[in-house]
Amino acid sequence: MHVRVSSVKWLADSIPTFRRLAKAVEEGHSFPVVLLGGTEEFLLSEAKDLVCRHLLREASADFDYFEAEAAALDSKDLNSQLSALPMFGKRRVVVLVDPDGLKRQRESADNEAKQQLLKRYVASPSPTSSLILIQPLERKPGKFELERLQADANSYWFFELRSDELAKFVRNFVASAGKSIAGPAVDYLIENSLAQLRDLKAKLEHLILFAGEAAEITPEMAMRVTGVTAEVEIFGFEDALLEGNASRVLADARELMDKGMAPLELLGRLRLLTQKVWLCGGMAARRLPDDDFKRLLGGQVFKKNSFIQASRRIGDARMQELMLNLLQIELHLKSKSSDVRSLILEWLWNACSQKSSGTLGTKVNQQEFVK
Repeated sequence: MHVRVSSVKWLADSIPTFRRLAKAVEEGHSFPVVLLGGTEEFLLSEAKDLVCRHLLREASADFDYFEAEAAALDSKDLNSQLSALPMFGKRRVVVLVDPDGLKRQRESADNEAKQQLLKRYVASPSPTSSLILIQPLERKPGKFELERLQADANSYWFFELRSDELAKFVRNFVASAGKSIAGPAVDYLIENSLAQLRDLKAKLEHLILFAGEAAEITPEMAMRVTGVTAEVEIFGFEDALLEGNASRVLADARELMDKGMAPLELLGRLRLLTQKVWLCGGMAARRLPDDDFKRLLGGQVFKKNSFIQASRRIGDARMQELMLNLLQIELHLKSKSSDVRSLILEWLWNACSQKSSGTLGTKVNQQEFVK
């Protein structure tokens, strides 16, 4: 089963340029010549489909539609396509991809003829044809060049979205499927997706399917959909540790080791988590900007407050003690190769700010707290 969400409304709600294009389509513009360009491939594709559906609604794409790379045509073929009359619809639609590619071609009489032909046509287009120019860009132009490009009322430019625009994109997409999404899940998806919207959209479609009848999409669902299904359990375990939830921490640790997680791997995760908690505490005390937390926490930056609260709960002196104890357990494991399971559980008990009770005491307390 594939989720097919109508793109026009949520894209128009999320992206001003797409909204302007959708409004022109709604008003019935014939688009004698229109330029769609930018670095965002998904938006370019959706924009082209929107315009083509509008122009070919009373025609046949088999007869009144033509698409090609501008550089792949010779001047004779280009002239033939631009001057042809529609067969069944009111207008003929011609799509030329990368018209700027003509300028990069080797100089020749035919290439010069193509450029001049296209220039004359744009200045005086056919009354029975619509020319759609698709101009992909490798990077976003500078400020002054962008202002010049956007000055043309017949052009629509699409670039990578800012974080707040991406968040709006995600919420609108999910809302169009009749669901809501938790704020941390939005942040997690954005942090763990590629810059191109196509990747984010694919994950959202999968996520909506995965959510099933659930009304709200949670961070845990987002983690599973982004390909870290095996990591969800360790993330939940780390969340409990940040909260100081001793009973859940001990239960999850036992389950992780029972399922085969190597003690050295678990110790490594604990050392990394403790270092981040310690650093977040110092960064919060110095009131460093969010970008610094993002560099440290990466895809888990949406948990910033949890890391800070854990640091304050544990305290700086206690944090140093925990780090030293972790190193001692690792050294014990590497030097003696003996079972350190009970030592890890004792460390976790202490990390949750419970009273230290010694290795045997922890084993007793497991019976009390882990049912």
